[in-house]
Amino acid sequence: MHLLISTILLRPYVFLFLAAYLFISIVNFGLRTTAIFTVLTYVVALGCEWSSVHNGFPFGLYHYIPATAGREIWVFGVPFMDSLSFTFLSFASYTVALILVAPIQWDGLDLRLYDTRSIRRSPRVWLMSALFMVMIDLVIDPITVLGNRWFLGKIFWYDPPGPHFGVPISNYLGWFFVAVIAVALFQFLDARMAGGTRKPMGVMPHLPLRWLLGPTLYLGIVAFGITVAFYIDAPTIAWSSIFIFLPFLTLAANTLTRPGSRATEADVKRHLEDFPYDARPAHAPLAPATVKQPTGSVRLD
Repeated sequence: MHLLISTILLRPYVFLFLAAYLFISIVNFGLRTTAIFTVLTYVVALGCEWSSVHNGFPFGLYHYIPATAGREIWVFGVPFMDSLSFTFLSFASYTVALILVAPIQWDGLDLRLYDTRSIRRSPRVWLMSALFMVMIDLVIDPITVLGNRWFLGKIFWYDPPGPHFGVPISNYLGWFFVAVIAVALFQFLDARMAGGTRKPMGVMPHLPLRWLLGPTLYLGIVAFGITVAFYIDAPTIAWSSIFIFLPFLTLAANTLTRPGSRATEADVKRHLEDFPYDARPAHAPLAPATVKQPTGSVRLD
């Protein structure tokens, strides 16, 4: 218990992100899915990190420096907070992919997501989530290598250093590997644990902006990394991260505001067939459904 409290005090930013993730995941996907996903993803990440430390797979070979071994929890030679971070990073990436793929409806400043179970477990969402998680690491790992220049501390080193600000390319391939497993686990658990028509425990279907909370967590993590890069006087890392995410944010904003992303009445019907507990009166008009006529023309009803 002493080490747990010390770990939280030493890495408060990690546990703030973790607390935000737990709340967001529970209100959107339920308590059981969140709890089991957290444990399984942590175990997968821990196994991959242990493997990389010993044989270089999947992140490439690196070595932890046990300078904080008496001040925070370590598990099998890996800092507890390091493997734990994969849970909220993979989840945040998944929510970004989901909101960009599923039909949406804006109701003032609120955004409603009319997804289906097939969309949630689609290969498109799966692979997009993994790529978005790698994008986060393009910001995180370069500043982690420079941990001695901020409050993280020098906790590890790559053997040998890589071409991307000291980070090897194998590290990003490893993150993609872990993300593919983590998101697949989440899709599987969400389909099994939240199956049927009953509302999963903890889900709050009428909470305003609940589908924007996950992407906000994603952007918060990115902003944290960029801020740290400027703070430690690493402007090249900071600006390269900005130029990575600026086109992505532009495309995401375009996707969320274009008329083609608006939910139709058919989208709402399919959504409520899978999630009947999400039914609520709509205040914003839905996009008209498109109906193909026998002549091949398209008419708006």
